[in-house]
Amino acid sequence: MTHHRILIIALSFASLALSQDVPEPQAASNFKCPEKNGFFSDLEQCDLYFECVDNIPEAKLCPDGLLFDDTNPNVEKCDYPFNVECGTREFVQEPDPTSDPRCYRANGFFNHEEPTECGKFYNCVHGKAHELPCATPLVFDEALGTCVREEQATEFAKKCPKDPNQPKPNIEGFSCPDEPVIGPHGQPYAHPSFSHPTSCQKFITCYFSKDIRELGCMQGQVFDHVHTKCVLPEEGPKDCACWYSCNEDSKCPDTCNSDCSCSSS
Repeated sequence: MTHHRILIIALSFASLALSQDVPEPQAASNFKCPEKNGFFSDLEQCDLYFECVDNIPEAKLCPDGLLFDDTNPNVEKCDYPFNVECGTREFVQEPDPTSDPRCYRANGFFNHEEPTECGKFYNCVHGKAHELPCATPLVFDEALGTCVREEQATEFAKKCPKDPNQPKPNIEGFSCPDEPVIGPHGQPYAHPSFSHPTSCQKFITCYFSKDIRELGCMQGQVFDHVHTKCVLPEEGPKDCACWYSCNEDSKCPDTCNSDCSCSSS
């Protein structure tokens, strides 16, 4: 049997797969069952394992792209690489030559072939590629086999060039700042929040300083941008003191501005 050294950064989600018989019986002749019955991994090859029945081993292979999970000798389980600890088992079978060229292996989750496409990927099943999209603004990380925020991607994730002509996402004209927002202790906020351009009840949070979201306080509260929390109007910024109602002694009790001032007629 020809082996390939594992160069796996991942292939993806947990999945149970049926095993295949190994066509080379000599693989089992050199294996000694550690227990009378059970499923046991090969010492060198991560997708090769043995089913022992009455101390007689039978060599088996996981489907191409999957690896043998040896955590429980009573369970016959092949799984995606990021779910399996191979340890010193650093070899795998040769790739299935009949698979779609877009599939590195017959089974797994792989990068899209377009160098500028990080929001799509392929789910390969039995050598057939199925193109799938990530939810915006997530990117596909092959090492994890799933879509993640760009800031959470591993070092092995595909890097796509940015489109300089693509406008930044905004809410009511507000976009997340390019520079880090520094907190009172000199440390940058991971998810800074800002006043909403048109509402005292709402506010804007930039998750990981990039993913812009519109959020809101409970009815009767306003957002305090200094302390980045929701408070009663009288405890918040002066320009929101009359967001819900005007002061009783206001000269314009029905038409005052959010800062309690009266508009000039």
